[in-house]
Amino acid sequence: MRKIAILLFVFLSSQCFASPQDSLVERIFNEMYNQHYGQAEEMLRENKNNIDSIFFAVLSVDMSYWKNVTGTDTPDYPAFESDLHQLSPTNPTSSTQKAIRLVTLSYQLRYELKRFKLIKAISTRQDTKALFTSLKTNEELPPEQLELYQLYSALFQYFDNYLKPFFVSDKKENCSEALKTMTSLYQSESRITKTLVAYFLGKTWLKYENDPQNAVAYFQWLHKSYPENIRFEELLEECNKQLK
Repeated sequence: MRKIAILLFVFLSSQCFASPQDSLVERIFNEMYNQHYGQAEEMLRENKNNIDSIFFAVLSVDMSYWKNVTGTDTPDYPAFESDLHQLSPTNPTSSTQKAIRLVTLSYQLRYELKRFKLIKAISTRQDTKALFTSLKTNEELPPEQLELYQLYSALFQYFDNYLKPFFVSDKKENCSEALKTMTSLYQSESRITKTLVAYFLGKTWLKYENDPQNAVAYFQWLHKSYPENIRFEELLEECNKQLK
C-alpha cells in the first residue's frame, strides 16, 4: 500500500507545487477553479513547453473533468471521454508514459464512480493497481511535497477500501483512517493543497458518507476562496438544504 500511495503522489505532484505563490501553475489552477475555462485552457496551451509533461497531463485532464463533467449543468461526457482517450498512452513503456497513464486512470475511476458505473470502476481500480506495481521508485520526497503524498495516499486508501464488499472486516476502519488523514491536511498553508483537500473531503462526506454536517465547512471555504465557481456554491446550498 505504501508503494502504491507514493507512486500515486509522485505522478500527481511536481516541482511546480513548490513554486512561489504567483507561479504559472497556481495561476492556471486559480483560473480553472474559478471556472474561467477558456482563459485557463489558453494559458495551459501557450505554456505547454514550460510545464512538466506529467503535470501538464494532470492539468489537462482536470480541466476537461471540470469543464465537461463536474463543473457544468450541461455535461459533455463524450468530450471528456475523448480527452481522456487522447491524453492516455495506449501502451505505456517509459516511466513518464506510465505516470501519465496513472493520471488518466485516476480520473477515469472518479468518472465511473460519479456515473455509478461500478463494474467498470472495479475494473479500472484493478488496472490502476496493476500499473502501480509495475513501477518502482526509491526517490525521497522533499518536505514541501510531503503533504501531497499524504493526501493522495489517503485518497487511494479511501477509494480502494470503498470499493471492497461491505462485509470486509477492515473496510470501515481504513476509510475512517483515510478521512482522518485528509482532515489533518486541511490545515495546509499551500492554497493548492488546501483546495484539493477541501474539495475531496467535502465531496466524500456529502456524496459517499452521506454526512452534510461534516461537509459544509469545506464548501463554505471553497465558495469563499473561489466565488466564481458555481459548483462550489451549489454544493454548499445542497449541504445547507440537507441540514435544515
